[in-house]
This record gives sequence, C-alpha cells and structure tokens, in this order.
Amino acid sequence: LSRVSGTEHNQICRFLLGIVIGIQLPGNLNNGRLTRAIRGILDFLYLAQYPSHTDQTLVLLDDALTRFHDNKDIFLDLGIRSNFNLPKLHSFRHYVHMIKMYGTTDNYNTEYTERLHIDLTKDAYRATNHKDEYSQMTLWLERREKMLWHDNFVKW
Repeated sequence: LSRVSGTEHNQICRFLLGIVIGIQLPGNLNNGRLTRAIRGILDFLYLAQYPSHTDQTLVLLDDALTRFHDNKDIFLDLGIRSNFNLPKLHSFRHYVHMIKMYGTTDNYNTEYTERLHIDLTKDAYRATNHKDEYSQMTLWLERREKMLWHDNFVKW
C-alpha cells in the first residue's frame, strides 16, 4: 500500500472499519483492540480535516490519537508491523499544537504535488537507459526545467 494515491486512501478508509468489526483474528487475539486502533486513527484523520476547530474538537482529536496509540500493539501482535517509527505518525502528536498556532489543516492537501511527482518521475525514468538512473533522471529534469524557463521567457 506504499503506492496508494490520496484518493485511493480515502476510498479505503470508507470501508476499513466495517471490514474489521467482528473479524476473527489468528491466535484468538482480541478484535476489540484492532477495532479501537483503527477507529482511533480514522477518527483522528477525519477530525484533522475539519475546516474549523473548537477546544472540544481539539480534545476529540487528541483523544482519538491516544485511542490509536493505546491499541496499536495489536499490529505488532499480528505481525503486520515490527515498529511504529514512522515520521507521519510522529507528526500526528503535534497536530493539536500546530492547529492552535497556525490554524486548520484543510489546506495541507498534497494530492496534486504527489501526482505531479509521480508523473515527472515516470517520465524521467523512461528517458533513461535504466542504468545509473538517478544521475540521468536528474539531468533530464534539469533540462526540462530549463526548457520551460526558456519557453516562458519567449512567451513573455
């Protein structure tokens, strides 16, 4: 799932909780922990997208993340993860403070830049001979950028 787009991620989130409720886990592990962990992270993700927050919604945001952290060991027990050293997961701990300092996160959408990155990366890779790709891709991107600058200069 490391190559899932933002839109695909949102679609998965819509069904995930309904799928895991009542599912039988191997080794008779407690399904309640899995349900609470997933509900906690989903609640956090949805609350973080609010266009405005009150003190109450910030408490709910923090509680949802705490619920996830209190139950996340189920993923270790199931062998799904070996650790939770993920920068994005760590950054969630700072959301409440950052929202208080800088406002809501509704303008933090990275889908457009992710799509642009994917397209440019694929185009740059196709332009290589597939050996020592990094330097060839870098040179291709530099040349493309210079052509765009020149084109904008000519149009100006």
